[in-house]
Amino acid sequence: MKIFKYIFVLVFTVIITTGCTYERGLILFNTQPITVDNALYDSKTFIPGQRVYYLFIAPKKMKNEFIRVQVFKMTDKAPWGGNEVVRTKDYRLMKDERYYHTNYFTLYENGRYVMQVFAHDDFQHPLAINDFYIH
Repeated sequence: MKIFKYIFVLVFTVIITTGCTYERGLILFNTQPITVDNALYDSKTFIPGQRVYYLFIAPKKMKNEFIRVQVFKMTDKAPWGGNEVVRTKDYRLMKDERYYHTNYFTLYENGRYVMQVFAHDDFQHPLAINDFYIH
């Protein structure tokens, strides 16, 4: 219950500080499972095979009960603009999770990666986007 209060305060702060800009959520990465103590520590570098824990915080309460989490690798070898989709997964959000989502994944290739989160009714405009590195 305490983590939900903390996340609510974090979401409120993000909304207030963004002003009139396009409403985007926030994705934070960590090397450890996300807790109240480490939720605001954003790690950018991971080693191959290490779990990449993430916390997605929505810009406002999501109406959809499904989100799509997509990870792609920035590369010169891929067609279509230099990125290669390496992971796409859909998640169903429970009613108390309409402001956030947390999970983890593992990648084994070095490189620069970008993660984006979409609402299921709009795959053109991500709710949040952030990058990280595997070295």
